Amino acid sequence: MPPKEKVESTEQVLQAVILADSFDERFQPITLETARCLLPLCNVPLISYTFEFLAVAGVQEIFVFCCSHSDKVKAFVK
Repeated sequence: MPPKEKVESTEQVLQAVILADSFDERFQPITLETARCLLPLCNVPLISYTFEFLAVAGVQEIFVFCCSHSDKVKAFVK
């Protein structure tokens, strides 16, 4: 048997995108001041649960998409 060619192994990074914005008005007026993904559930912002689930699933890179209250979401992620 001829030798097998060496294949360079490149580690693939598992990525996820979180759509942290909603364009409906269901939670108004509370969402006029804060993003829906930052609303607390048992005193923990909802997006924290999403980060935790993704980390347990082995996701290495997370992208968060949001339009409204993006400054507050950025501050929370930092």
